[in-house]
Amino acid sequence: MLDTHSPLVSEFLKDHQQFSKLLLAVSTLLEEDKIEEARQRARELDEVAGPHIEYEERELYARLKELGETRVTNELLVGEHHRIRDAMKLLLENESLDEQQLQEAREGFKTGIKHAEHCGSLISLMTRLDPDQQKQSLVVLRELRDGGRKWSEV
Repeated sequence: MLDTHSPLVSEFLKDHQQFSKLLLAVSTLLEEDKIEEARQRARELDEVAGPHIEYEERELYARLKELGETRVTNELLVGEHHRIRDAMKLLLENESLDEQQLQEAREGFKTGIKHAEHCGSLISLMTRLDPDQQKQSLVVLRELRDGGRKWSEV
């Protein structure tokens, strides 16, 4: 059972839920060809995802690897982050998208939804960190949030 009483898990889960909801919203809007609305939600995603993704890549994945978690690999997880970010940037940086670009964006956000589901399963692994590691990791999460870098800048 997931220990949401852990401040680290609780705060990470809150961020992860926002990230997941925005991924789904953008993906749905793209499928409905509501490009401007998708672009607006992608701007929100850029804000929310920056600290979240930077935390995962810099802090969480390294700690989980130390625990022997074999599903945490840069090739898989960080590679997926890049594909999703590229789709977001494609949407944000192009005033109009041709059909191929639109399909690339759609596929990138579909990858994002699958990624978010997979990462959700990693949340329970965070509880395996000892209390001191959780406190240290929470400090990093909060510092990154306070820094407020956009995902497109990470």
